[in-house]
Amino acid sequence: MELPQQEDSSDNLYYTYQANADFLDLASFEDILPVAQTKRVFWWGYLKSILGGAVAAFSFFLETTWDCLKFCLAYLVFIKQKTVVTARFLDLTKDRSVRFMMWRRGVLFRPATHGGVIALGALAVVAGGIFSRSEIAAQNLVASNSIVAAPNTPETIIPAGRPRSEIIKYTVRGGDTIGAIADKFAISADSVKWASNKDNDTINPGDVLNIPPVTGVIYKVNAGDGLEAVAAKYSADSQTIADYPFNYLDATMSLRAGQMLVIPNGSIPKPVAQPVRRSFPVYLAHGSGILAWPAAGTLNQYASWWHPAIDIGAPYGTPVYAADAGLVTVSQTYDPYGAGQHVVIDHGNGMTTLYAHLSALNVKVGDTVSRRQLLGAVGCSGFCTGPHLHFQATRGGESINPLSLLP
Repeated sequence: MELPQQEDSSDNLYYTYQANADFLDLASFEDILPVAQTKRVFWWGYLKSILGGAVAAFSFFLETTWDCLKFCLAYLVFIKQKTVVTARFLDLTKDRSVRFMMWRRGVLFRPATHGGVIALGALAVVAGGIFSRSEIAAQNLVASNSIVAAPNTPETIIPAGRPRSEIIKYTVRGGDTIGAIADKFAISADSVKWASNKDNDTINPGDVLNIPPVTGVIYKVNAGDGLEAVAAKYSADSQTIADYPFNYLDATMSLRAGQMLVIPNGSIPKPVAQPVRRSFPVYLAHGSGILAWPAAGTLNQYASWWHPAIDIGAPYGTPVYAADAGLVTVSQTYDPYGAGQHVVIDHGNGMTTLYAHLSALNVKVGDTVSRRQLLGAVGCSGFCTGPHLHFQATRGGESINPLSLLP
């Protein structure tokens, strides 16, 4: 079959690309095309390939002939050669870029690094905008009635459920009585009178009363005052004063002159009476309640929101027993919160008991103890003012009053 001639190009456009043997030459194009002509061939060659591909496709769909098939084969070889040119061009560009960067690396390192970080950040922002379709609807807060300005009030508003630590001022209104005011703040009437320096129950509208945070006495410490002396003066327990969290006493139990000391459950002694230390009945460690008494001694302090335990005063070395059978989970000689040497027993069903301020430990972690088994001895280790047993009970992680479990 004869090859198409030049004059045939007017009838069949694709014959202008002569399908001769040179197109089927599979020799490396790198040997045919010099490096200096790479860029020129890259651009012009691709332009020709696009035009030729369009013509070939058009002709192929019009009429498929043997000459057309040969042309398609030649065109594939041509595309292969152009691919080699492209790869060579990209490799050459890469080599020159690397040489330039290596030559100028001292100058271009920081701009290149910063530019790369900025590019990655921009890419992340764009990608986030593409893949995230969530939108925040605009709202007109001005027209909303959900924001209401609180009215001015001369009283301090205490959030419900938060223990109060400060002394607040209360202005008496018409019809108020000291008893009603004390009930409103869940303290005793005497505490209001003592804090307000009143000798009787007479109050008038407009009077300003001091309301202490708890039932007791507010005392301003003088130079030379000691904790034991202040506690004895106001018929209170020194350990209770030390345990009150807003007195901020350290391990030395020292008082600072001018400090406002809260004395929970304290009382102002009457002028005709001598200060007498409050006496409590003695409870022995026996009985058949849910829990047994852990030690024989005097009940010095009751449970409160800041001290969720009872303190049993006893001589140094008095035996301490397990209130019920269980597993020893803690038995250590130091506690950062002031418990000193202490033992914790897990009684099952979510019930645990704590025995603190011990002078000796007779059990270790992992021991199984029976009811009224010896655990240790009363002492004054940790944060304490005298030998006593700090006995605490919890159920389900919540502290409960031990007196509700003892006989």
